[in-house]
Amino acid sequence: MPTRRVVLILGLIAFFVSTGYLAYRSQWVRNLFARDVENPAEMSKLAGTKLEVAAVAESTSGWPQWRGPMRDGRAPAGPIRTDWDKRPPTLLWSAPCGQGYSSLAVVSGKVYTQDRQGGNERVICLNASDGKLLWEYSYPCDPAGKDRNFSSGPRATPAMQGDLLYAVGGAGTFLCLEIPSGPATPKLRWQHNLLQEFNAKMPQWGIASSPLIEGNLAIVQPGGENGSVAAFDKLTGELIWKAGNKPSGYSSPVAATIGGKRAIFALTSNALLSIAADGKIEDSYTWVTQFDGNIATPLIVDDYVFISAAYGHGCALLRAQRTEDGVRLIEVYARRLRGMKNHHSTSVYKDRYIYGFDGERVGRLKCIELNTGIEKADWESSGMEMGSLILTDNHLIIQTQGGELCLVEATPVEFRLVAKIPKVLNGNQNWSSPTLVDGRLYLRDEEKVVC
Repeated sequence: MPTRRVVLILGLIAFFVSTGYLAYRSQWVRNLFARDVENPAEMSKLAGTKLEVAAVAESTSGWPQWRGPMRDGRAPAGPIRTDWDKRPPTLLWSAPCGQGYSSLAVVSGKVYTQDRQGGNERVICLNASDGKLLWEYSYPCDPAGKDRNFSSGPRATPAMQGDLLYAVGGAGTFLCLEIPSGPATPKLRWQHNLLQEFNAKMPQWGIASSPLIEGNLAIVQPGGENGSVAAFDKLTGELIWKAGNKPSGYSSPVAATIGGKRAIFALTSNALLSIAADGKIEDSYTWVTQFDGNIATPLIVDDYVFISAAYGHGCALLRAQRTEDGVRLIEVYARRLRGMKNHHSTSVYKDRYIYGFDGERVGRLKCIELNTGIEKADWESSGMEMGSLILTDNHLIIQTQGGELCLVEATPVEFRLVAKIPKVLNGNQNWSSPTLVDGRLYLRDEEKVVC
């Protein structure tokens, strides 16, 4: 008679085989045993290249989308006081909100975010000066209860352009609202069901792709067999193009100018795609993680694309090269199970260094060299839990998942904590990102928005 342990092992093997788990995860298993990859010629080229990074946006731009006006985690120009050790930030107002991880867009004196209350999701607008609710747009969501893992609410951040707002809900509702000049309820201009229209499966932890407004397009990542990435006319909602058929992860697309032309970079569940402005996939780079856990947004530095993931992976740097056939992705290096392993938050870049949270097992703020992908050995941030961060001038502003607010100098010399303010937010899954506009810092958890 086989022992109980043998029976259990045989049962687990049978389960994995029957569900296709082993085949599906084979690439991820190979990642565990993969070695670092280095391209000496490309690394030498990078070391001798002066990287051109756009200046920070003007203060008038506000914070119109996910990761700020440049979509890179840098705050726009404006006043910022950094003597938090002597004078901590003062609470100006607090306003109630529902569940969700949606971050905050702040434009022209108004704050926009998304939440869920009961069976409905909402887009809400607050007055930036006092937190007063100006309007809400509510719609039914997820009647089948598929959006049930972790927070039952939107993960994506609204995008604002002119008098139009674009929002993606946690179950794939993609809508465009006409924003009123006063407190009236906004008008729905157009709407799409991403899961249904693109034959996409609900990701394990919900739809999290924040919309990208690029030229006349509104671009999202449905992650379906009928389109991994899709672009709609931003005014009419008409589908302009769809690209690929890879499943969705939890990342958001970005755009950059490569060789004088615009290109779109989208990190799916298992690959980074380089897409032309007309929707043609020009190249791809395999990037497979456990649980399809590609969450961080690609970080663009000049012609280089940095990607990172936890869940048994690491980080990679690619050079985007414009050729006659389009943009090609050339591997500079890949660091396996070391370097930077972003979990729910995306890193920021400053002066050839990358700062971000390593989310493998325990969260740790790290500083790594862009040139090599190797972390600064003497840069230790003990005592700080995992969180989200933005860059303002020479400082990192951090919101930890447990509700702390921290200010850290953005220097590769050593870890320099200026201040840590406890219990600014509630809970232990505060996964939204800070927003800074004109010296006012906006944060949220699953109960409130604070300024």
